[in-house]
Amino acid sequence: MLMEFVAGALLVTGIGCTAAVLLTVASRRYASSDNSIVDLVNAELPQTQCAQCGYPGCRPYAEAIVNGEAINKCPPGGDDTITRLANLLGRPAAPLDPSLDNSDPDRVAFIDEEECIGCTLCIRACPVDAIIGAHQMMHTVIESECTGCDLCIEPCPVDCIEMRPVEKLHELPEPAPATEMPCIQCDRCEEVCPRGLKPQLLHWYLDSPERLQRLDVAACIECARCDNVCPSHIPLATRFGNVKQKLEQQAEEARRAARLEHRYLRKQAREQQDTERISKPPAKSDRAALINAVKGEVSH
Repeated sequence: MLMEFVAGALLVTGIGCTAAVLLTVASRRYASSDNSIVDLVNAELPQTQCAQCGYPGCRPYAEAIVNGEAINKCPPGGDDTITRLANLLGRPAAPLDPSLDNSDPDRVAFIDEEECIGCTLCIRACPVDAIIGAHQMMHTVIESECTGCDLCIEPCPVDCIEMRPVEKLHELPEPAPATEMPCIQCDRCEEVCPRGLKPQLLHWYLDSPERLQRLDVAACIECARCDNVCPSHIPLATRFGNVKQKLEQQAEEARRAARLEHRYLRKQAREQQDTERISKPPAKSDRAALINAVKGEVSH
């Protein structure tokens, strides 16, 4: 009886130790990483590096969010970004911080070249190197790289920088015939499509970008043959043209965000290198050579 009790106790102890070891290994192997969470949060931010959130760029703000900062301080991202962050982090969504609300975020900086004195202060303030120029020479803005952050305006001593609205693309006007009816799935549009597309399916999935891309909506040439045979008089070609434009805009915004993030990180690295080079004293072995070189220049 005693032996059975001892054996049972040893068995339970062994199971407990094994479970403890397995849990320790799993916790180390699959431990959640703050960096991975920061990467996920950073991926949801628009990467404009505009600093309107109070941080120098999107990744610093992502790190602050993971550490408890509010998720509603990104004007370029707006309500869509706040909703995605709330879903990702399990936090309640909140309206954009009123103090950061910008009713016209689609703007770019413009420099009055005749008034510019070439002080380079705006160049230093720009987080994405969107301003080019040299000391005491005219500066100009690379419009495609400007994020509209306003950071260049305040340091300008001659007030020669202003923000101007970006010209937006507008949707094609959609005809609205009084006879338009719901799609009846007749397949006539598929029969006449010169690109072999399925206009009927494209119409069903107009609000699903992923499905539209799989159905190759970009191949539509907007010939309107599907419109001509549609018994429901649905303006298919116009709607496909508008959705193609939206998808291309989204793709361009993604490419631009990646480009801006690269420029921001490159500038941050350059400034860090400059700081280290300036703050780091020369090695003792180099000091004598530097002193002798200076003395030699003075003597000559």
